[in-house]
Amino acid sequence: MSALKVLIVEDDPLIADSLKDILTVLGHDTIGIAPDSITALELCKEKSPELALLDIQIGGDMDGVDLAEVINDDYDIPFIFTTAFADNITVKRAKERGPFGYVVKPYGTKDINAAIEVARKAYKRLKEAEEKVEPPKIVDYAIFLKVDSKLIRVPFNELLYIEAKGDYALFKTEKKGYIVHGTMKKVHERLKEFNFQKVHRSFVVNLAKIVDIEESNMLIADKVIPISRANKEALMKRLNLF
Repeated sequence: MSALKVLIVEDDPLIADSLKDILTVLGHDTIGIAPDSITALELCKEKSPELALLDIQIGGDMDGVDLAEVINDDYDIPFIFTTAFADNITVKRAKERGPFGYVVKPYGTKDINAAIEVARKAYKRLKEAEEKVEPPKIVDYAIFLKVDSKLIRVPFNELLYIEAKGDYALFKTEKKGYIVHGTMKKVHERLKEFNFQKVHRSFVVNLAKIVDIEESNMLIADKVIPISRANKEALMKRLNLF
């Protein structure tokens, strides 16, 4: 199999060096070692790794599980969790992020090699399946939002975009904004069959309301909305390009 460009996210220097040695033996290239989430995201942007080995317990604002969500959404990089913690709570949090592998310390060359090969094949199957999916049809409809004690009907043709606000979501129309409890994952699942598309981990947009797109941003009304690398291809497939 061909060599992969691998990012190591590990705050223990000895373990990080050991992982690098294992990757070298397996014929893969280590593009960088990150002790925290900030460094990891910088390396993702600068080096474009093809796989990430993520230690769950790392320093910084995000642990490895939270970092995995950002890497998956913004950079579309398959990742494998490497951790000494295999308790039920940790495993449950890790599973919810949809890793392509999970290796418990201490591990050896065979363990890492098996995890990488499984991750490589699983990621390939996922991409092939995504390519076969027909883009959802654009239709005109409406959604009911539970705001305080009311159910408010918001026609899709009035909805501009939905923005993540922690555990809540802001449904923005041209005249108003409605704050509703719910995750962006749930929002996208409910709206993806219509004329809405996830373009960033924090934004789902109404395709009919896009004014223009430039590089990694789009304009809707007077709002500049970022487009993550991981979501740009799916967005382009749904646009009526000429």
